Amino acid sequence: MIPKVSVIVPIYNVEKYLDQCVQALLAQTLSDIEIILIDDESPDNCPKICDDYAAQYPNIKVIHKKNAGLGMACNSGLDVATGEYVAFCDSDDYVDSDMYMTMYNVAQKYTCDAVFTGLKRITMAGIPTGTVTHQKEFKLYKSKNEIHTLLKDLIASDPYAREERAIQVSAKVVLYRRNLIEKKHLRFVSERILPSEDLIFNVDVLANSNIVCVLPQTFYNYRTNPISISHTIKKDKFSLFKQLYIEITDRCHRLGVEDNVQLRIQRMFLGYTRNYICNILNSSITNIEKKQITSSICKDGIWKPIWKTYPLSVMPLPHRIFTFAMRHNFYSLLLVLAKIKK
Repeated sequence: MIPKVSVIVPIYNVEKYLDQCVQALLAQTLSDIEIILIDDESPDNCPKICDDYAAQYPNIKVIHKKNAGLGMACNSGLDVATGEYVAFCDSDDYVDSDMYMTMYNVAQKYTCDAVFTGLKRITMAGIPTGTVTHQKEFKLYKSKNEIHTLLKDLIASDPYAREERAIQVSAKVVLYRRNLIEKKHLRFVSERILPSEDLIFNVDVLANSNIVCVLPQTFYNYRTNPISISHTIKKDKFSLFKQLYIEITDRCHRLGVEDNVQLRIQRMFLGYTRNYICNILNSSITNIEKKQITSSICKDGIWKPIWKTYPLSVMPLPHRIFTFAMRHNFYSLLLVLAKIKK
């Protein structure tokens, strides 16, 4: 019997949270769920926990693989998934018991290729801190134009809109028709090559979808990790953001997604860069390194055509000031703005 939903769980160094994640999947009100645990060479006790679950529950599969990162772990799960639909869940997060029942029923009723929902932000201790919803009511996207509008909202909002992005990028809040993924040979790129692997995957899915639904509910509980940015800073990340900017631009062109999409891609790129500069300036690396990295970003030639076309005057005032400092490489002003943002 084909499972209704395959849930793929990439696992790395999350021993403290893994039980809660798996137990929440086992408690789903939807029957016939296949749970695929991907041990990405986790250095803790996670491999044994996975094997213990697989020995106890016939609907749980385990794959032990060499460490290759989140995107490749998700691909390993897709390679063995057998469900009618497929979903992803991070191993330090957990889902409400009715998440997949609700999404599956909607997908079945409207023959959806993808169903999006919202999420709840929680601390590492599980304390709620807020919710992120796509919209206030149920919405069905049927035409190519409607789905392309959703795709553009996924990249970033129109420059004239207040919110940065109107829909969640994360693949963890989406139920996908597996047949579409396999038929179109869709897979995740490695986050070690391009950041925001979920964004690229969702762009590919939406570009190939005929019917998509967005739900207002929030079923997914997302832990926000408070680990200091000084421990996770990557000094070459701007080059990855540049590659993402180029890749999304090329993808949208190839997929026929035009109509003002470039301004949205520019807004996405500006947002990622702004946050990255703030992370750099608030990190524990040396002041010399901070200035070198920031100056290199501000002077990069990729900005020249963006400054010519992006409507900077409609930016929120704090972003406009930050962008002004970037354009003129005003390091001291950027430093002050980064401290304020912190």
